[in-house]
Amino acid sequence: MKRPGVKCISELGADLYVDGSVGGNDTRYINHSCEPNADVFIIDGLMIVFALQEIVPGEEITVDYLNSFEEDRTVCQCRTASCRRSINRKAA
Repeated sequence: MKRPGVKCISELGADLYVDGSVGGNDTRYINHSCEPNADVFIIDGLMIVFALQEIVPGEEITVDYLNSFEEDRTVCQCRTASCRRSINRKAA
């Protein structure tokens, strides 16, 4: 069920979301970056996270929330060279 103001890392179905801040699931360890090192696919209701490059032990796992969030006005804080400064705005 969609709830106004709730940020969900990914929509698995029309009324099914995964939110890393709820229930202690492992998506809480995945953060946003405008230069992500991973991506997410939803296949048959399963969330599959895959690396876009080598991720060394201890390195933060990041995805570009543009691939998974609905419109979001959150200010980006990834501080990468290509940072868009907003999670929902596409790079120029």
